[in-house]
Amino acid sequence: MKKAGPPGALPGLFRWGVLVLAVLAWQLTAGGHGSVFFPPPSAIAAHMHGLWFDGPVTHAFLTEAAVGDILPSVARMGAGFLLAASLGVLLGLALGRSAYAHAALDPVLQFARAVPPPALVPVFVVFLEFGTQMQVTSIVFSAVWPVLINTAEGARAVDPVQLETARVYGLSGPQRVRFLLLPAALPKISAGLRLALSLSLILMVFSELLPGTANGIGFQLTDAQSRSDLLTVWSVIVLLGVLGYLCNAALLGVERRLLGWHKGARAG
Repeated sequence: MKKAGPPGALPGLFRWGVLVLAVLAWQLTAGGHGSVFFPPPSAIAAHMHGLWFDGPVTHAFLTEAAVGDILPSVARMGAGFLLAASLGVLLGLALGRSAYAHAALDPVLQFARAVPPPALVPVFVVFLEFGTQMQVTSIVFSAVWPVLINTAEGARAVDPVQLETARVYGLSGPQRVRFLLLPAALPKISAGLRLALSLSLILMVFSELLPGTANGIGFQLTDAQSRSDLLTVWSVIVLLGVLGYLCNAALLGVERRLLGWHKGARAG
């Protein structure tokens, strides 16, 4: 008897069918009520096309509106995520290699990760000016913790016998990191990166709500709310959902390749 596969193994057609049914239900419900507060997906899609994708293409297959509103947000989120991922992996590996450092710094790390980024805005204002630098900094500060802590936990999970064997065979510190610590921590790093990506998207929107922002998805959301432009508000929400889905799909693709290489290397 053939066993059922895991949820992730469901046919793609079935998963997309669930989404289509949900959108149809939304369309029928919203179309029947005719409420301005709950527009149907067809109206939202038409409005999104008019906002960002209708007009002459000016930059790399994108319209001027898309370049002005979407690309700055994607750039801020990407820069914040990449910086957080790099810092988190480097510091996490260093922290995971030392049990004493981990024991001493863990309370500080747990305290820092629990501080909400909005509470740190006055602190950021003292050292940074409003604008891109402050926006990226706020993203990095929040997104770095899941990567750092997960990486440290993965590095600490390495068998001490393997570490001692590596020393006996004369592997240098960088070699132990490359061939032992990093592969062992890779599954934990992947989990931390997924959390960091979600936080980067959330913090990107928040950072663009701060004074000094003149473009971006968050800025357009605030502007639409101030004008009670509900169709634009819904369009931004849907755009953020699509952007989050695409970024997560790209990260999962990279993760599958890395974990597949990791499993193949271990099997070999």
